[in-house]
Amino acid sequence: MAISCEKDLEIEMEEKGGRLVLYSFIAPDSLFQVHLSKSVSHFSVDDFERVYDGNITVYKNSHIVDDFIFPFDDAWANRPGVNFVSGDSVLIEAADGKGQRVSGKTVIPQSVPVMLSDTIIVSRNDKNNGQKKVLNCKLTISDPSEVKNYYQLIILEKICRVENEVTECEQSKVNYDKNDPVFFVQDKEGSLIGEIDFDGCFSDTLFNGKKYNLEVDLPVEYTSAPEQSGTSRKIYFLLLSHTRGFYDYYRSKVVAEYGYDLPIIDPIRIYNNIDGGLGLVSGYNVASDSLVFEGVK
Repeated sequence: MAISCEKDLEIEMEEKGGRLVLYSFIAPDSLFQVHLSKSVSHFSVDDFERVYDGNITVYKNSHIVDDFIFPFDDAWANRPGVNFVSGDSVLIEAADGKGQRVSGKTVIPQSVPVMLSDTIIVSRNDKNNGQKKVLNCKLTISDPSEVKNYYQLIILEKICRVENEVTECEQSKVNYDKNDPVFFVQDKEGSLIGEIDFDGCFSDTLFNGKKYNLEVDLPVEYTSAPEQSGTSRKIYFLLLSHTRGFYDYYRSKVVAEYGYDLPIIDPIRIYNNIDGGLGLVSGYNVASDSLVFEGVK
C-alpha cells in the first residue's frame, strides 16, 4: 500500500528541517521497503531532503536480517531478500554520517478472516433528495477476542480482457459509501469538524471479539457483467489488519489535513513511533474475498 512521505509529521513544524525521517509498512509475502530522508522546513518546496550517507539495519525477532547503505537516489529501498510472517517482531535502525540515529519497531499482525456473505441492489437517498441504486454488500468479519484490532477496508475493481490469447488487466480503487457505524468518528478525534472520511480505517470497538456484519454500498455500475466477450470484472474486498500505531498515525494525519485551513482548530500533532526522529514503522496483514462478473460469451 503506497503512502506518501510527509514534508513533516507535525503541524507545529520546526523553522528548520534536518531530523531523520523513517518509514516502513511491512506485510507478509510482500516486498520489504524502507524510506529514509531528512525533514524539511514547511517553507520548502521539496517533500524531503535526501540522505546521502545513510545506513539501515533490520532486525527480525532480535536477529539481524539485513544491513545496507540506503540508496540516496531512490525514495524507497526495495529489499527482496527480507521476508516476514505474522507474529514477527521487527526493529529498523537508521543512521547518517553526522551521527543522527533513529529507530522504529513493530509486530506483524495476524490476518482476520472476512467473507462476502450477501449482496443486494437497494435504493438510497441521494444528496439531491432523490433516489439512487447501489450494490449493498454485507461483509462478515470474524474479530478475535484476544487483542484490540484495527482495520482498513479497501475495495478494488480489476477488469481483465483477453485478446489474441493475451490477457491484459486494469485495477482501480472503488470509492464506496461508508455509512456503517464502524466508520464514524470515535473518541472525539474530529468531533469539532464534522464527519471525516478516514479511507476505510476503523477499530473493533463496536464488536470486539464477535462476528460483525459490516455493510458498504458500491455504485450500481459495479453490479453489471462486462458486455465484451472474454472480459471479466472482479471486485476485491481487502480487509487490512493494522497496528494501533498505523491507526493513530493515519487518522491523526487525515484530521490534520482536514483542519489545515480551519483557524478555530487547535494544531493536531500527527502520530509517529520513531525514536529520535519522525515517521512510522508499522506492520499489517491482509485477508480478502471477491465478487466476479464474467462477460457475455
